[in-house]
Amino acid sequence: MGQALTRAVPPGLLPVLPPLGHPQEHQDGSQIIQLDSQDDITTLQEEQEKFPDLSKLPPELAINVLRHLNATDLCLASCVWQQLATDNILWQGLCRTQWQYASIYNDTSKKPLLYRNVYLMLDEGSLTFNSDASQGMNYFITKGLVKNDPYEIARFIHGTSSLVKSKVRQYVQGRQDIVEYLVSLQNYANTFLPNALRRFFSKLEAPNDRGSYLQRLLEHFSVRFCQCNPSLGMSVDSVYVMCFSLILLSVDLSSPHVKNKMSKREFIRNTRGAVGAEGAVRIAVDDDLFGCLYDNVFLRGHVADQEIPLEKGCKQQFVPGYLALFL
Repeated sequence: MGQALTRAVPPGLLPVLPPLGHPQEHQDGSQIIQLDSQDDITTLQEEQEKFPDLSKLPPELAINVLRHLNATDLCLASCVWQQLATDNILWQGLCRTQWQYASIYNDTSKKPLLYRNVYLMLDEGSLTFNSDASQGMNYFITKGLVKNDPYEIARFIHGTSSLVKSKVRQYVQGRQDIVEYLVSLQNYANTFLPNALRRFFSKLEAPNDRGSYLQRLLEHFSVRFCQCNPSLGMSVDSVYVMCFSLILLSVDLSSPHVKNKMSKREFIRNTRGAVGAEGAVRIAVDDDLFGCLYDNVFLRGHVADQEIPLEKGCKQQFVPGYLALFL
């Protein structure tokens, strides 16, 4: 059969196939192009995987790329792109992201301000503060980062999350002037009372005992809450009493040591009696409000916890040490 097919096809009409294992050759005039598709694809992939050279990009675009790096990565990037990674605008953004306010930002005597050096000093001061609060604040003041003024110190503490809350409490516990400014910087407008308390305790950690400091904290909070919500018609005394009721309810519902949990009816009755005993009853303070307070704590958990979205909230089983004293 094969011999018959060979005789049927005239010589010269069948193409000559190249040997296996050799690249295919195409002849076009005097030029011969050798195609090695696998090597070409590999080379192209390697070039695409390489990080682009930021120095060849427009400066605005390169800075926008480096803006997404943290301080450690930015220092590493400066080994390759020194001029771009040390840009003052980048370090200014890092400073104001981690420390929203510092007195040195508005110090006109130190212009131009090198924000890379400012960041390193603020970071060093934060580490010192988290080890020793008094020594750390002294570092901030002596370096000119924060002015030795209660309002300036309060603004600095309020605008950063780099300071450990327990160390902040230790520092401000003996500085009531700073506490007053810290509370005044918070805004509780159109905020439900338990949620406002959670926000308050997320900024100012409560003490480990039920001493006068906790009472002063709640007094400052009650005054600020009434200032932010004048349309509610509640007095400072009524808010103060309800804050203590919410703390007691939080401990009761979340503590595993309390077997007989307080019911909604009992909470309404107890809170109504406590608020009425203070002579602070207003039209806006009624049983419906007390019922809503109970529901909020029952669904969202402890008022001493940080604010949690409702869909993620649940009744907490952890009781902070300073509130366990209410048991």
